Amino acid sequence: MAASPASLTTKTSPGSTARIGRPPQWTVSRSRKLARLYVYTTLSIEKIIKVLEDDVFRPRKNSAQKTIHNMLDNDPRYLRPESRSEMEQRISSLSVSPHRRRELKKDKASPTPTAAFETVAEIKEEGTSRDPSLSVDDSDSVHQLKEIIVQQPDLVFASELYTLPPGFTRYTPPMSVPPTTTPQSMADENSTYRGRQSTVLSGSVAPTTSSIRNLRGRVSGVSTRYARQISHLLKHFTISSASDTTQRPALSTRRPSISSTDDMPSETDVFEAFPEVGFALPGDFINVQNLSCAGFPGQDHFGGKCWCSIAEAVATEPTAWLLPTGELSARALHVLADPSQYNLAYRDCFGNTPLHLFAALESYQEPLFGMVLNSPDVRATNHAGQTFLHVLNIEWFSDLISLSAPLKQLLAYLRDTDPDMVYVKDVYGRTFFHRAHSLIRDSEILDGILSPFNPALSSRRDAFGFNPLANTHLGGEGPFIPPRRVSLLTPLPEERPNSSKSRTTSRTSNEEDAFVAYHTRLLQIIHASYDNPRTEDDEGRNGLHCLAEVILNQQTMDEHRNAVSTGRSLKRKHDRHTPEGGPAEGPLASRLRHLQGLLRSSRPLDVNHYDKAGNTILGAFITHLPDDQDDKAKSLSAILETLIQAGARIEGRNRRGETALLVAARLGRKIALTTLLERGANVHVRDVDGRGLLQVIDATCRAAREDVALYARLEACRVLLTGRRDWGVVREPGVLLEWRTRGVER
Repeated sequence: MAASPASLTTKTSPGSTARIGRPPQWTVSRSRKLARLYVYTTLSIEKIIKVLEDDVFRPRKNSAQKTIHNMLDNDPRYLRPESRSEMEQRISSLSVSPHRRRELKKDKASPTPTAAFETVAEIKEEGTSRDPSLSVDDSDSVHQLKEIIVQQPDLVFASELYTLPPGFTRYTPPMSVPPTTTPQSMADENSTYRGRQSTVLSGSVAPTTSSIRNLRGRVSGVSTRYARQISHLLKHFTISSASDTTQRPALSTRRPSISSTDDMPSETDVFEAFPEVGFALPGDFINVQNLSCAGFPGQDHFGGKCWCSIAEAVATEPTAWLLPTGELSARALHVLADPSQYNLAYRDCFGNTPLHLFAALESYQEPLFGMVLNSPDVRATNHAGQTFLHVLNIEWFSDLISLSAPLKQLLAYLRDTDPDMVYVKDVYGRTFFHRAHSLIRDSEILDGILSPFNPALSSRRDAFGFNPLANTHLGGEGPFIPPRRVSLLTPLPEERPNSSKSRTTSRTSNEEDAFVAYHTRLLQIIHASYDNPRTEDDEGRNGLHCLAEVILNQQTMDEHRNAVSTGRSLKRKHDRHTPEGGPAEGPLASRLRHLQGLLRSSRPLDVNHYDKAGNTILGAFITHLPDDQDDKAKSLSAILETLIQAGARIEGRNRRGETALLVAARLGRKIALTTLLERGANVHVRDVDGRGLLQVIDATCRAAREDVALYARLEACRVLLTGRRDWGVVREPGVLLEWRTRGVER
């Protein structure tokens, strides 16, 4: 098959050897610096040019503006800081990221601290000329300076420039290191010391006094402190040639063969393959006190990313159902003694109800039955979308041959009172049937459990590509085992040179025809979905997945076909020629119309469908529709809003543990990021490696060496998260922040 549109829009590197004629003014390095200065500082375009120009590089204003628009799309002025305080906030947030700081070369000595650190005189100058909050001329000067020192402990006060006020002592470098040198051994081995040398106003690549003077000479009207911040922004947060672009471990959903695994239980045993920490959900935290790293060989036992650390964090919560010893808390004992409707409405900080608690524990089958009969809401879910059926203890899946087995009785009752409860999906798209399939190894018994229910709903694929109904007859294979990282991670579809593994082909004379045939097939799936919403292509994508990627506009199709035949990249939307009179309907408007039609039909499509690669519908639209495709009617945000209003789960995750917000952040989708934030998306979400939003953005920034447009969009997303509106984003969110509720729990 032909390459997808995403693969054709990849721009050639500005430094490509295939280019002929005069080399471009805006190299990759200059473009990245332009992006940083634009989104992090209050400098005007004219002053930004003054900062960047040298003996041979003297760009004009319209050239800089065009480069900015090429990277950040039309009218990106809303991305700029509105004040000096907001600029300080953005740079401070950037400075604490270990992924963004440039490492000191091993053969290079550290600069003299007196040149690297800011002096009180410079603070004084800054306070009088720029920021009144840093003034030292009023009666509160000592108090204000103390606050500055607390916030910025690397400040060094030069005695020849300022006499310290009463109550201050001079700063002494740690470990009595002479102020003129930094031992290389300490820079390499003492991470605490190296961290202190990496603030906004200091660092291992700090500018010299002469460079600051030169910068102030070129940019009039800025203080020494302001010039120092600009210089640090350019030098301290650049991308070095040694940027870490290593791939993360892969996720494997392969089920080991029973015959080839010596330590697997016998055919009649019920066993549970517990997930890796990165895939753990609130239902797993209930009984986390009984888990330890010793039970999971090869797991990292540090950094808050192991079961021991999760157990320790959960134990500090006053609403936890179990004590650190694993015994029932007083709150849980109270519910057990009095399972009234009022008490059954209690929740812990992760949203787990008493039903979740006693379903997960052993030897509480009878009390759980009574609570189910008395519960005001048996379908109550925790913050990962899990009902109590998702966390049933393995004892419920034993002795299922008997017609009076507790599980069969429970399902019979729920089938009569709340038949849809068994179809509720967690954030990975798993229902009770995925849980049953992971624990029941007898295919006949499993058939008996599944047969009374709607096969169309019980056969939904989860994020790991698993369909419990299609895999009922396992033959010699074991049950479905949650994914584990085993080797280097396969790049995501949008990260590969050609989007799909089945569509990766070399350029041939037939590639243009294959490209057209591929999108024709996508259109066929879309049209067939109006009559049959379960229609899928070979990759498991339904009509909505196909709609996210298909080319609907003839002009756009012609441009893509030309790009395929010539091997050239596509022009950006605002560079393309519009025929006289223009098209009757833009590409996004047409896509929005089709989306509304598919969702309003008598048999609407599943907006939370997963394809075989584990991609959600919402994630597919975010992936395939970049910001530069948006129109004046703001159709892009309208598409996302339409999906959300139709029930698309904002917190639904792909097999990397990414929600739609994490996907938007990783790809630099500013419009999607803003839409999801306004919709209340969880800003403390983490992927399977425990990386939060800012960590993902920073890591992707370091890998985006040649793609200046992606780099600029990532910087823009970062300032949207840390800028003028406080979304509560933190650099390294933990498990409690990720999954706990906001507000007061009873």
